[in-house]
Amino acid sequence: MNEKPKTKAIESVDSLLGLFVKNLQNQGDGGVLARAVTLSDGRAELRFEAEHQKHILEVWPRLNPSRKLLQAKAEAGNKPVLLLCPHLPEALAADLRAAGINHADLNGRLFIKTPSFLLDRSPKSKAYRNPGAELNPFTLKSSRVVRVFLSRREQEWTQADLETHTGISRALVSLTLADLIERELVVQTRAGNRHVAALYRVQDFNRLLEAWSAEDNWRKRTTIQQYSALTGNLVELAETARDALGAENVFFTQWFAAHLRHPYTTPPLVSAYLKKKPPVEITWARPVNNGGNLWLITPKDEGVFQETQPVSGFNLVSDIQIYLDLLQVSQRGPEQAQALREWEGFAK
Repeated sequence: MNEKPKTKAIESVDSLLGLFVKNLQNQGDGGVLARAVTLSDGRAELRFEAEHQKHILEVWPRLNPSRKLLQAKAEAGNKPVLLLCPHLPEALAADLRAAGINHADLNGRLFIKTPSFLLDRSPKSKAYRNPGAELNPFTLKSSRVVRVFLSRREQEWTQADLETHTGISRALVSLTLADLIERELVVQTRAGNRHVAALYRVQDFNRLLEAWSAEDNWRKRTTIQQYSALTGNLVELAETARDALGAENVFFTQWFAAHLRHPYTTPPLVSAYLKKKPPVEITWARPVNNGGNLWLITPKDEGVFQETQPVSGFNLVSDIQIYLDLLQVSQRGPEQAQALREWEGFAK
C-alpha cells in the first residue's frame, strides 16, 4: 500500500486563522482579487473585489468539519460569512457548494458565491488535516463502506445509496469516502451538482483489499463459542445448525463457506456468524474450550451481514468476508483464502 503524504494537524483556531491569512495574500483568480486579514479582536475577514464591487466575508473557523456546517446559511442570516476548516473532505465540500455556502480550507480550496459571480478553487495540496487522529476507513463501522465497494466492484454508488446500504451516518460515509479517495483506492466517477449526485466506485480492488487485510484483526472483532458435535459429516452439521438456529440467523464463513464457493481443501470444521446469540443450551452439541468442530461467532459489528449470498441451501457471508476470516486462522486458512481470491469468480 502506498504511503500517504505527511500532513500537519491543525489543533487550534489561532493556527487555523493565522495560516489562512498568511496563505491568502492578494491572490487573483478570474478577475477576483482576494485577501484575508486579521482583525484586532482576533477574528478574520476575507476581503475581495469582483466586477468593481468590494465584498467582505466574516471568517467562521471550524476545526472539525461535519454535516452541521450545512446549517451555516441559516445561522448567518443576512451576514456574509466564509466557513474555514483545516481540511474539507470532497464529499462534504460538494454538499456545501450545492447549498451555496461559502467555504475554504488550508489546502487551497476556496468557494465564494454571490448573486453576480462564482469563485470555485480546487485544493492545491494535501498539506493540512483536521485535529485528532486521522480517519481509519477500516474500523468496524467505516469498513462497511469498504465491504460494499469490494463486493460490488463494478457498481457506482451515490453517497446517499451508501448511507442506506451500510446503515451508518452521512458524516461517517462522507469522511470514509474522502479518505479512500485520498488514498486513491476509490474514485469519483461523476461530480455532483444541484441536479445529480456524485458517483463513486472502487479504483484499485487489489490494493483496497490488501489495505483492509493489513488492518483487520479477526480476534478483536469476534466472540467465538466452540462446540463439539458427534457427527463427522460437516454438511449434516451445517444443516443441523441452520435448521435449529434458523436459516435467517446463521451465515456461514471460513472453510465451509469457501468450500461451497470454490473447493480447495477439506473443511476442518463449520463456522458461522449468528445475528442473535445462541441459546444457553444446544442439545445437539456440547460447548468446549477448543478443538470443536462447530464455531458459532458473534460479530462486534453487523456489517458482516452485508452482501450475504445463498449457496447450495446455505446462507454465506460475502466472499470478501470469507477471505478476511480465513487469513488469520490456522488449519490452512490462509491457503484456502488465497485459493478463493485467485478464483475467477471471487467477489463477482
